[in-house]
Amino acid sequence: MTKNARKVSGDGMDAEFFNFSCKGHYRLRLPIEVVNRAGLSDNLQPLSVQNMIGDVGVYETKTELNSGALHYAIDGWRKFMADNHLEFGHMLHFTYVTSQKKIVLNDVTSI
Repeated sequence: MTKNARKVSGDGMDAEFFNFSCKGHYRLRLPIEVVNRAGLSDNLQPLSVQNMIGDVGVYETKTELNSGALHYAIDGWRKFMADNHLEFGHMLHFTYVTSQKKIVLNDVTSI
């Protein structure tokens, strides 16, 4: 999966918001910045995910081992993709809101 994680502010890290993008896939692996901000490496916990019309669902997080590397992912991501008519290969643009432990889908573009 292609992932482009970037800081919101060029002056350092924005404590509240973190933007990232990835291609639509059968799973959503979380950028390490989201893992750190949500404290997932200390304690797996649910995260809220908001779609583009403002509906919010709560999803469990899980760990995955891939080639010896530990990754964190959203459990039930296929359902989110299907429910929101997202297709594999769409570029999905998100913002993680630290204070709300929420991932917000901001935009979807076709590739």
